Amino acid sequence: MFAAIVDDLKQERDLLKSYLEKYCQENNLFIQLSIFSSGEELLKDYTEKYDLIFLDIYMSGLTGLETAKKIRERDKNCLLIFSTTSPDFAIKSFRVRAFDYLLKPYNFTQFTEVMLLAEKSLKISTRFIEVKESREMVKIFLRDIIYVDYSNHYVQIHTKERLIKTYMYFADFALLVAKYPQFLHCYRNCLVNMEYITALQDNDFALSTGESLPINRTKKVEIKQLYANYAFKKLNGDV
Repeated sequence: MFAAIVDDLKQERDLLKSYLEKYCQENNLFIQLSIFSSGEELLKDYTEKYDLIFLDIYMSGLTGLETAKKIRERDKNCLLIFSTTSPDFAIKSFRVRAFDYLLKPYNFTQFTEVMLLAEKSLKISTRFIEVKESREMVKIFLRDIIYVDYSNHYVQIHTKERLIKTYMYFADFALLVAKYPQFLHCYRNCLVNMEYITALQDNDFALSTGESLPINRTKKVEIKQLYANYAFKKLNGDV
């Protein structure tokens, strides 16, 4: 996720930075953060790379709303979240399609509520896990995992780029991804990323890679229902 913070007060920039980094750390989100002390500084070399921009309303020079208007002239898609000491600007903020706002002073819980909504809106694809490969820790984005299986005491993570092997119990790996709804336990010691499933067949899943994964026969009905539920939620934008 590419994010920017724009505030003319260092104390406010530092607070927002700490909250954003804490949220991303707790939720395994990769972030590349840029920090600016004015709207002019942000706009100087502005490119359409940001997913999310936090703007203070009352800044010297260009105000947050003025900055937002100029952003919208170049970028129609990024989410704009305002921070302010007064909710009076809310109506004006609709003109620049503000996503939400943080009313100062705000705490981490309030910040988290806004971020959860933003994350859902962005459908952020930068979540990752870390595992040990040989002697090094490697970061693996969830979006890159096709499926995971187990062989000779090694968890084998099949990604778009390569096969990653890590020495651990499969059950321990399953716990790492248990909270992510796209992973389905389709048979013993095998997890499939349902984003890569192209067809549900009688006894297996067909994948976009041309591979197929078997479905546990004793749990076939349950597994197919879980996949159907996920597909329905995805269709409705709930995952």
